[in-house]
Amino acid sequence: FEGEVMKLYRYFQVIALFFFSFIITACGTSEPPASELPPLEIAVDAWPGFMPVVLAAELGYFEEEGVEVKYVFNESSRQQRLEFEGGGYDGITLALGSFIAVSAEAPDTRVVMLSDISTTGDAVVVRSEIESIADLKGKSIVLGAAGYGEVVVSTMLQQAGLSGDDVIWVAMQNENEALEMLKDGRVDAFQTWEPFVTRAVQDGAKVIFTGADVPGLIPDAVGFHERVLLERPEDVKAFMRGWFRAVDYWLANPEAATRLLSEAVGLSPEELSIDGMELLTLEQNRQFFEPGNDFSSIYYAAQVYLDFFVRKGVIDAPLDVNTLIDASFIYALP
Repeated sequence: FEGEVMKLYRYFQVIALFFFSFIITACGTSEPPASELPPLEIAVDAWPGFMPVVLAAELGYFEEEGVEVKYVFNESSRQQRLEFEGGGYDGITLALGSFIAVSAEAPDTRVVMLSDISTTGDAVVVRSEIESIADLKGKSIVLGAAGYGEVVVSTMLQQAGLSGDDVIWVAMQNENEALEMLKDGRVDAFQTWEPFVTRAVQDGAKVIFTGADVPGLIPDAVGFHERVLLERPEDVKAFMRGWFRAVDYWLANPEAATRLLSEAVGLSPEELSIDGMELLTLEQNRQFFEPGNDFSSIYYAAQVYLDFFVRKGVIDAPLDVNTLIDASFIYALP
């Protein structure tokens, strides 16, 4: 009889251990292991300020942080932007002003960090015979529709006492086509960014206005679909940690970083120069994510672009920048 009792006791021990293990496992799997998830897919164009995603991948930082990242590189951002608006990719790199326009088409867009502040890296380039901004009256300017470039060009025109009604706006299909249009004289000016500024100058154009003329006007950012933030928050944080490690490496080893990037994406070291921008560290991001009344705050900058797009009719109803911008991830990083 005593042997039967011991058998029953051991039997119930096994059953109890099984259910206890099941409960612990069920409670701890709100986010599947990284090995069971597809890579985070990030769309990135040729702007050097977005290259930390490439650098982090090449240096193995993402793997070390515990996340698999697939960057999709394309020199032109237009097609990537359209695909993101349609639900494609997990994340994308764009100018902050472009994120405002994107969010009108994809309301689940959330900006989680800034990559850089553009200075001379964003510019308006013109045909060589144009001497001043005032000379653009009645002339044609090619740029991306419903993007941050409209704010840049409008700000430039205001400095010369002109308005958007004084120029002919030409919608850009892609950056390389716009370069050819400027080179052939089919347009008079082109609002663009590196590496296309350098290429335009090499083709004989000249720079007439840059982001440095209005400090802080052109922040660049990284955004995700909200579903990604909700379903994979730890992966997003790991991505951001890898990104900021790459920024620190680039700032400390500019020549080595540029060589590595040049091999990875096929751009020249000159086209990958960060001289025309300020790459932002994690600590600088924390400062920019504080509320403020000037361009030192991401909220102020976003509101400037939002107000512009509402006035232009690009956005039917005002969006809430506090919804678009998710500061929780920046402040969650160590």
